Amino acid sequence: MPSTSALPSNIKNRSPWLVQVRSKPHLDQQFANGKHKQADSYAQSLISQGYRAKLIQLETSFQLRLRRKGVKQQFITFGSYKQAEQAQLKVESELSVSIIRDYAVAAHTTLRDLMTRYRDEVVPGHKGADIERSRINRILRTEAFVDKKLAALCTEDLQDFTTDRLSEVAPATVDRDLDVISQVIRYSADVWKIAAVESPFVGLRRPKYFNERDRRLKNDEEARLLAAARSDENRYVEPAIILALETAARRGELLSIRKSDVNLEERYALLKDTKNGRSRKVPLSRRAMAVITQLMADCLTDDEPLLNISPNALKIAFFRRVVPASEVADIHFHDLRHEAISRLAESGKFQLIELQAISGHRDTRMLLRYAHLCCGNLADKMDNVGAERTTKDYFHRGRRRHVENVGPILQRKPPATTHVAPSEIALPGNVFSLFGPRAQHPPAR
Repeated sequence: MPSTSALPSNIKNRSPWLVQVRSKPHLDQQFANGKHKQADSYAQSLISQGYRAKLIQLETSFQLRLRRKGVKQQFITFGSYKQAEQAQLKVESELSVSIIRDYAVAAHTTLRDLMTRYRDEVVPGHKGADIERSRINRILRTEAFVDKKLAALCTEDLQDFTTDRLSEVAPATVDRDLDVISQVIRYSADVWKIAAVESPFVGLRRPKYFNERDRRLKNDEEARLLAAARSDENRYVEPAIILALETAARRGELLSIRKSDVNLEERYALLKDTKNGRSRKVPLSRRAMAVITQLMADCLTDDEPLLNISPNALKIAFFRRVVPASEVADIHFHDLRHEAISRLAESGKFQLIELQAISGHRDTRMLLRYAHLCCGNLADKMDNVGAERTTKDYFHRGRRRHVENVGPILQRKPPATTHVAPSEIALPGNVFSLFGPRAQHPPAR
């Protein structure tokens, strides 16, 4: 370590002072860093008595001083000069945000200040800005804990909020509220460098819920929905339902299709505004082509949307008018997308990658959530498997045996006088696959 005078101005040796006496360890004495004069006086007194004493400063505590414009000076203590020097280099190269973060700012900033700033500066760039803004406004308007300083906000505050909110709304809604608060606190810590020493989300018990839907249209429910939509005052509701069933597109994706995005020759519509931010081409069936052709004839310009209706207007028309008029219970507009993908999946004509190209799912696990086959079809397939099961005899070590085989016949029937081991019998493995051709696997024994 360099001498004290050679240390950088922002690294200070704050170690204690030690007076050492040669061959007299019982006279050694240690003084705090701020008591240099007392340590020097004690050393001089020992020297005047004839002892060989010397005053040294230990190297056990080095203080790094950080200065930032608009923020109080910050002091961080390290156990060695090397650690302090490495921390200084990280600060200068901006490789570490945890060292330069001033936790004192959190004691002067309320959660309301952060959420308001986040709503005004960050939310407008998000895809679901309107919903996120309204959620933040509701929390700012109704919750008292937002006026607490960020440093004083604790897990108990959020736990009480969760308990009270569960008495009013569903667990999924409460979880989304917590997600918004978490995003604000995390963004504040990462970008604005304003954070408490410990996040209030540490130890928080979030509500548990299961909101995956597998709602399928039954019997004449599709016809009833279309009949109610056809008689609705908004003429875009019926084509929206048909396109949702034919293209498996989301509501926002359907409403974003413009006349210029449709290619009638190659039979696809380009979806530019998708959930994951990546555009994709969705193929059009004959039924979808007929609907889109009629909608394109009504468009005055190429930049005009085919479904000239706002998301909120479609939501109100579907939930408040069409669904009650059709008397179809427990149906969401997004269930139509689920129905479309499930129909394609249960047809057995599409590979998994083809379904993924149509639906636009980036993760195949999410696609499997939608591709539920109806129980009736599965039961029929199970019956067919049972009908094909046959029992064949064979001889092993001179004794007649029998084996159950999944398939019409054994591929190789041993002669009556030939002894064949069970492992030598070839069994066809026609195993049902959800997506694509049948995979070849040996049957379970």
